[in-house]
Amino acid sequence: MSPVLDHTVSGPTEAQWDDALRDLPTFAWPDCRRLVVVSPHPDDESLGAGGIITLALLRGLPVLVLSVTDGEAASPDPNLGDIRRAELARALECLDPSGCITAVRLGFPDFHVASATEALTAAIAAHLRPGDLVLCPLSDDGHPDHNAASCAATAAGEAAGLAVRWYPVWAWHCHDPEHSVIAQGERLSFPDKVLARKRHAVACYPSQTSGDDPVVPPAMLVRLLRPFEILVRPR
Repeated sequence: MSPVLDHTVSGPTEAQWDDALRDLPTFAWPDCRRLVVVSPHPDDESLGAGGIITLALLRGLPVLVLSVTDGEAASPDPNLGDIRRAELARALECLDPSGCITAVRLGFPDFHVASATEALTAAIAAHLRPGDLVLCPLSDDGHPDHNAASCAATAAGEAAGLAVRWYPVWAWHCHDPEHSVIAQGERLSFPDKVLARKRHAVACYPSQTSGDDPVVPPAMLVRLLRPFEILVRPR
Protein backbone atom coordinates (compact mmCIF):
# COMPACT_ATOMS: atom_id res chain seq x y z
CA MET A 1 0.00 0.00 0.00
CA SER A 2 1.32 3.46 -0.89
CA PRO A 3 2.09 5.77 2.05
CA VAL A 4 -0.47 8.51 2.67
CA LEU A 5 0.35 12.05 3.71
CA ASP A 6 -0.67 12.83 7.29
CA HIS A 7 0.26 16.22 8.73
CA THR A 8 -0.85 15.15 12.21
CA VAL A 9 2.34 13.09 12.58
CA SER A 10 5.81 14.59 12.65
CA GLY A 11 7.35 12.32 10.03
CA PRO A 12 11.01 11.25 9.86
CA THR A 13 13.71 13.43 11.39
CA GLU A 14 16.51 15.01 9.40
CA ALA A 15 18.93 12.68 11.19
CA GLN A 16 17.00 9.66 9.91
CA TRP A 17 17.13 10.99 6.36
CA ASP A 18 20.82 11.82 6.71
CA ASP A 19 21.52 8.20 7.61
CA ALA A 20 19.50 6.90 4.65
CA LEU A 21 21.10 9.27 2.13
CA ARG A 22 24.70 9.21 3.34
CA ASP A 23 26.12 6.90 0.67
CA LEU A 24 24.05 7.88 -2.35
CA PRO A 25 25.95 8.22 -5.63
CA THR A 26 26.18 11.55 -7.43
CA PHE A 27 23.48 12.17 -10.02
CA ALA A 28 24.66 11.27 -13.51
CA TRP A 29 23.01 13.36 -16.21
CA PRO A 30 21.70 11.10 -18.97
CA ASP A 31 22.30 12.16 -22.54
CA CYS A 32 19.48 14.64 -23.12
CA ARG A 33 18.60 17.74 -25.10
CA ARG A 34 15.67 19.05 -23.03
CA LEU A 35 14.30 18.75 -19.50
CA VAL A 36 10.56 18.06 -19.17
CA VAL A 37 9.16 18.43 -15.65
CA VAL A 38 5.70 17.01 -14.95
CA SER A 39 4.24 18.92 -11.99
CA PRO A 40 0.95 17.71 -10.47
CA HIS A 41 0.19 21.15 -9.00
CA PRO A 42 1.73 24.61 -9.28
CA ASP A 43 4.57 24.55 -6.69
CA ASP A 44 5.65 20.91 -7.14
CA GLU A 45 8.03 21.88 -9.95
CA SER A 46 9.83 24.28 -7.58
CA LEU A 47 9.59 22.24 -4.39
CA GLY A 48 10.76 18.97 -5.91
CA ALA A 49 12.80 19.99 -8.94
CA GLY A 50 13.68 23.68 -8.68
CA GLY A 51 17.36 22.87 -8.34
CA ILE A 52 17.64 20.59 -11.34
CA ILE A 53 15.55 23.00 -13.44
CA THR A 54 18.03 25.78 -12.67
CA LEU A 55 21.04 23.55 -13.31
CA ALA A 56 19.57 22.38 -16.61
CA LEU A 57 19.18 25.98 -17.74
CA LEU A 58 22.75 26.75 -16.70
CA ARG A 59 23.84 23.78 -18.83
CA GLY A 60 22.06 25.32 -21.82
CA LEU A 61 19.14 22.88 -21.83
CA PRO A 62 15.64 24.17 -22.59
CA VAL A 63 13.03 23.36 -19.94
CA LEU A 64 9.36 22.50 -20.38
CA VAL A 65 7.07 22.40 -17.33
CA LEU A 66 3.81 20.48 -17.77
CA SER A 67 1.45 21.70 -15.04
CA VAL A 68 -1.12 18.92 -14.67
CA THR A 69 -3.69 20.76 -12.52
CA ASP A 70 -4.18 24.31 -11.28
CA GLY A 71 -4.20 23.14 -7.66
CA GLU A 72 -7.63 24.65 -7.22
CA ALA A 73 -8.83 22.15 -4.60
CA ALA A 74 -6.23 23.01 -1.94
CA SER A 75 -8.63 25.45 -0.24
CA PRO A 76 -12.24 26.67 -0.55
CA ASP A 77 -11.12 29.89 -2.25
CA PRO A 78 -12.96 29.93 -5.62
CA ASN A 79 -10.11 31.95 -7.13
CA LEU A 80 -7.34 29.62 -6.00
CA GLY A 81 -6.70 28.18 -9.45
CA ASP A 82 -6.07 31.66 -10.87
CA ILE A 83 -3.91 32.54 -7.87
CA ARG A 84 -1.74 29.46 -8.24
CA ARG A 85 -1.30 29.92 -11.98
CA ALA A 86 -0.01 33.43 -11.28
CA GLU A 87 2.26 32.07 -8.55
CA LEU A 88 3.64 29.54 -11.01
CA ALA A 89 4.50 32.26 -13.52
CA ARG A 90 6.39 34.23 -10.86
CA ALA A 91 8.18 31.13 -9.60
CA LEU A 92 9.43 30.21 -13.08
CA GLU A 93 10.74 33.76 -13.50
CA CYS A 94 12.73 33.27 -10.29
CA LEU A 95 14.20 30.00 -11.54
CA ASP A 96 15.04 31.61 -14.88
CA PRO A 97 14.97 35.42 -15.01
CA SER A 98 15.60 35.28 -18.77
CA GLY A 99 12.14 33.77 -19.25
CA CYS A 100 13.29 30.71 -21.20
CA ILE A 101 11.17 28.14 -19.34
CA THR A 102 8.11 27.04 -21.29
CA ALA A 103 5.06 26.18 -19.16
CA VAL A 104 2.01 24.33 -20.45
CA ARG A 105 -1.22 24.06 -18.48
CA LEU A 106 -2.80 20.63 -19.00
CA GLY A 107 -6.01 21.51 -17.12
CA PHE A 108 -6.82 18.27 -15.31
CA PRO A 109 -9.05 18.58 -12.20
CA ASP A 110 -7.18 18.90 -8.92
CA PHE A 111 -7.43 15.83 -6.68
CA HIS A 112 -9.03 13.76 -9.46
CA VAL A 113 -6.03 12.98 -11.66
CA ALA A 114 -6.21 9.27 -10.80
CA SER A 115 -9.51 9.00 -12.68
CA ALA A 116 -7.89 10.35 -15.86
CA THR A 117 -4.53 8.60 -15.95
CA GLU A 118 -4.95 7.31 -19.50
CA ALA A 119 -5.88 10.76 -20.81
CA LEU A 120 -2.99 12.32 -18.90
CA THR A 121 -0.55 9.80 -20.35
CA ALA A 122 -1.66 10.79 -23.84
CA ALA A 123 -1.48 14.51 -23.01
CA ILE A 124 2.08 14.17 -21.72
CA ALA A 125 3.13 12.00 -24.64
CA ALA A 126 1.94 14.68 -27.07
CA HIS A 127 4.53 17.10 -25.66
CA LEU A 128 7.52 14.74 -25.64
CA ARG A 129 10.24 14.56 -28.26
CA PRO A 130 13.45 12.61 -28.76
CA GLY A 131 16.23 13.58 -26.37
CA ASP A 132 13.96 14.59 -23.48
CA LEU A 133 14.74 13.81 -19.86
CA VAL A 134 11.35 13.41 -18.13
CA LEU A 135 10.97 14.24 -14.43
CA CYS A 136 7.89 13.43 -12.36
CA PRO A 137 7.08 12.68 -8.70
CA LEU A 138 7.70 9.32 -7.08
CA SER A 139 5.10 6.68 -7.85
CA ASP A 140 4.21 6.57 -4.13
CA ASP A 141 4.73 10.21 -3.18
CA GLY A 142 1.87 10.30 -0.66
CA HIS A 143 -0.69 12.29 -2.67
CA PRO A 144 -3.07 10.67 -5.20
CA ASP A 145 -2.44 13.31 -7.86
CA HIS A 146 1.32 12.86 -7.51
CA ASN A 147 1.05 9.09 -7.78
CA ALA A 148 -1.19 9.31 -10.85
CA ALA A 149 1.02 11.92 -12.52
CA SER A 150 4.02 9.67 -11.91
CA CYS A 151 2.25 6.69 -13.47
CA ALA A 152 1.24 8.70 -16.54
CA ALA A 153 4.57 10.47 -17.06
CA THR A 154 6.59 7.29 -16.54
CA ALA A 155 4.43 5.39 -19.02
CA ALA A 156 4.61 8.18 -21.61
CA GLY A 157 8.36 8.63 -21.21
CA GLU A 158 9.25 4.96 -21.30
CA ALA A 159 6.96 4.31 -24.29
CA ALA A 160 8.91 7.01 -26.15
CA GLY A 161 12.23 5.46 -25.14
CA LEU A 162 13.19 8.46 -22.97
CA ALA A 163 15.07 8.68 -19.70
CA VAL A 164 12.69 9.13 -16.75
CA ARG A 165 13.56 10.15 -13.22
CA TRP A 166 11.34 10.58 -10.15
CA TYR A 167 11.61 13.39 -7.61
CA PRO A 168 10.15 13.27 -4.07
CA VAL A 169 7.91 15.94 -2.56
CA TRP A 170 5.53 14.63 0.10
CA ALA A 171 7.49 11.39 0.38
CA TRP A 172 10.01 13.24 2.56
CA HIS A 173 7.25 13.39 5.18
CA CYS A 174 5.45 10.08 4.78
CA HIS A 175 8.15 7.57 3.77
CA ASP A 176 10.17 5.42 6.14
CA PRO A 177 13.78 6.40 5.32
CA GLU A 178 15.07 2.87 5.88
CA HIS A 179 12.74 1.41 3.26
CA SER A 180 12.10 4.32 0.93
CA VAL A 181 12.97 4.22 -2.76
CA ILE A 182 14.52 7.65 -2.14
CA ALA A 183 17.44 5.81 -0.53
CA GLN A 184 18.07 4.17 -3.93
CA GLY A 185 18.35 7.45 -5.78
CA GLU A 186 21.15 9.76 -6.85
CA ARG A 187 22.10 13.02 -5.16
CA LEU A 188 22.18 16.21 -7.20
CA SER A 189 23.98 18.86 -5.14
CA PHE A 190 23.97 22.51 -6.14
CA PRO A 191 25.77 25.71 -5.15
CA ASP A 192 24.33 28.57 -3.10
CA LYS A 193 23.31 30.59 -6.17
CA VAL A 194 21.11 27.72 -7.39
CA LEU A 195 19.61 27.14 -3.94
CA ALA A 196 18.85 30.87 -3.76
CA ARG A 197 16.85 30.70 -6.99
CA LYS A 198 14.94 27.71 -5.70
CA ARG A 199 14.19 29.48 -2.40
CA HIS A 200 12.93 32.55 -4.25
CA ALA A 201 10.73 30.36 -6.45
CA VAL A 202 9.20 28.55 -3.48
CA ALA A 203 8.56 31.93 -1.80
CA CYS A 204 6.31 32.78 -4.77
CA TYR A 205 3.68 30.36 -3.39
CA PRO A 206 2.24 32.12 -0.31
CA SER A 207 -1.12 30.46 -0.99
CA GLN A 208 0.56 27.18 -0.01
CA THR A 209 3.23 28.20 2.50
CA SER A 210 1.66 30.97 4.60
CA GLY A 211 -1.25 31.31 7.01
CA ASP A 212 -2.13 29.60 10.29
CA ASP A 213 -2.34 26.13 8.74
CA PRO A 214 -0.26 26.15 5.54
CA VAL A 215 -0.54 23.34 3.02
CA VAL A 216 3.26 23.17 2.96
CA PRO A 217 4.29 23.69 6.60
CA PRO A 218 7.72 24.91 7.74
CA ALA A 219 8.89 21.39 8.61
CA MET A 220 8.34 20.33 5.00
CA LEU A 221 10.19 23.37 3.68
CA VAL A 222 13.23 22.32 5.69
CA ARG A 223 13.23 19.01 3.80
CA LEU A 224 12.55 20.56 0.41
CA LEU A 225 15.03 23.43 0.60
CA ARG A 226 18.20 21.48 1.21
CA PRO A 227 21.21 22.20 -1.05
CA PHE A 228 20.51 19.03 -3.02
CA GLU A 229 17.73 17.04 -4.66
CA ILE A 230 17.34 13.30 -5.07
CA LEU A 231 16.46 11.76 -8.42
CA VAL A 232 15.32 8.14 -8.59
CA ARG A 233 15.23 5.78 -11.57
CA PRO A 234 11.81 4.14 -11.97
CA ARG A 235 11.71 0.62 -10.58
